[in-house]
Amino acid sequence: MPFALAALIGVVAWGLGGYAPWAMLFLEIACVALTGWLVTTVVFSTSRTTRERNLAIARSQRRFWGLFRKGGRRSTSEVEILTPPDPVDRETKPPAPQHPDAPPGPAAFYVFGYRFTRTGVGTLALAITTWMGLSLVPLWASWLAVVSPRALALRNEIASLINGDAVTSAPWSVTPFLSYQDVLLWIAYMMVFWITYQLAASSRSVRRLSVGLVAVGVASGAYGLVQWLTIVGATLDEGGPSGGFMATGSFGNRNHYAFFQEMVLGVSLGWLLLRWSEAETRARDRVARQEARAQSALIAIGVACITLSLLFSLSRSGITFACAGGAVFFFLSRTSRNRSQAKPASNVTAVVATFGLLLVAATLWIGIDPVLSRFELVPQELQMSEDGRAAVWRDSLGAVEDFWLTGSGLSSFQYIYPAYRSFGGRRFYSWAHNDYLQIAIELGLPGLLLIALIIGWIVRRARRVRSLLHGQPAWAHLHAGYCAGALAVALHSFTDFGLHLPANAALFAVLIGVVTGLSPDRVSSRRRKTIRKKKLRRSAPVVA
Repeated sequence: MPFALAALIGVVAWGLGGYAPWAMLFLEIACVALTGWLVTTVVFSTSRTTRERNLAIARSQRRFWGLFRKGGRRSTSEVEILTPPDPVDRETKPPAPQHPDAPPGPAAFYVFGYRFTRTGVGTLALAITTWMGLSLVPLWASWLAVVSPRALALRNEIASLINGDAVTSAPWSVTPFLSYQDVLLWIAYMMVFWITYQLAASSRSVRRLSVGLVAVGVASGAYGLVQWLTIVGATLDEGGPSGGFMATGSFGNRNHYAFFQEMVLGVSLGWLLLRWSEAETRARDRVARQEARAQSALIAIGVACITLSLLFSLSRSGITFACAGGAVFFFLSRTSRNRSQAKPASNVTAVVATFGLLLVAATLWIGIDPVLSRFELVPQELQMSEDGRAAVWRDSLGAVEDFWLTGSGLSSFQYIYPAYRSFGGRRFYSWAHNDYLQIAIELGLPGLLLIALIIGWIVRRARRVRSLLHGQPAWAHLHAGYCAGALAVALHSFTDFGLHLPANAALFAVLIGVVTGLSPDRVSSRRRKTIRKKKLRRSAPVVA
């Protein structure tokens, strides 16, 4: 399943980053199929005895929480067993209810006795999905005039141009058909996140998923490099200038291609340092150490291919935020090292510093001044000075004021922005080039608040996972790579709209699933079992 999930990302990215209709349909159908595959796997891998034990655990947890609903905690021996007192620190909250037969590891929920890993964000995800769905519900004109008077005014204006009648009922989404498509895509992204979160509880699945994502990134990078070299070679043969050509991959847009490569670059760096750390810790086994180093060298070639494709995209914002992600990765890798292993930590630091310096040097070589100007205005040779992203953001504040409660509906920015445009020209803006501002326009301030709460949950969960990964530097490096890729895209979304592409959004959901769902308890327990078996084999007496 991890390889299938990585292949899904690669196939969707091949269809113009997911803009192709067949790619969107394939993503939605594949997400349903993978979800069914995961549920079926859990059902058939759960024995009858395990299912009966899970039912007992679920009943005990419901009974425990039911005591609080009835108005107090009963002094029974069963409750005392479920919630033992903490004699060390009485000021802390009592531990969560734990059945004596409950398996160790991350928190779980049970459906008919089948165990699934609990994400902890289900309420927020359900709330924002419901909020998106409410924008498609038709309302009477009197109700719509209260919740979204601007949407009613726009609909009445359109109706008067068509048949001269007033609107009797309509949803508050200005573009309900496009909003419906986006709701389906959002549900698909939630499925991708949930599948990844379930897989992240197994170290073997995380390894396979990382290998698959690195392979997809290398393939995408190689395609971009071949594309760039082919165009430049043909241009030089014709005697024309070679400047201005960029690698766009299968996306057709350099910035959207840079979004994708930023994320896979973070994953590949984390996977490289994980393999490098494992090679350094195998000092006693010389053959295994040499094999791991050879594998690390091959991974480094793949990382170089991804990095070069990002540079040849000539996306200044992509390179800038990739540098920011590299700096975060360097910081997290330094703080997560095991101090008892000085030599491996120094080697890891050298590898990270080398790639960071390469990115910074490439950014300075391409030019950092145009990068800064992109935050203010579109280059003057393309448009007038006032026709820039800063002007779009400034004009969009009027739409936020008019649609602050309900929003205008998903994918409606391109239809409502002309009413607030303060400059002329023939340039058409389909997106706000700021995902957070566009969320405030299309989902209103309540939708923006829900997104902010989800981001807060992601940060809190990521910090918790990193604290539990203390003492496991190899896995901490891999987690740092996923965090760096996710953070680079989150920052890049302030100046572009790359997450509106299904391939980028699905890959971002995968990264978030690993960042928040990586289970160090499961990883460390398997590692302890392996070490214990090796020690038993070595200490076993030899019988003559």
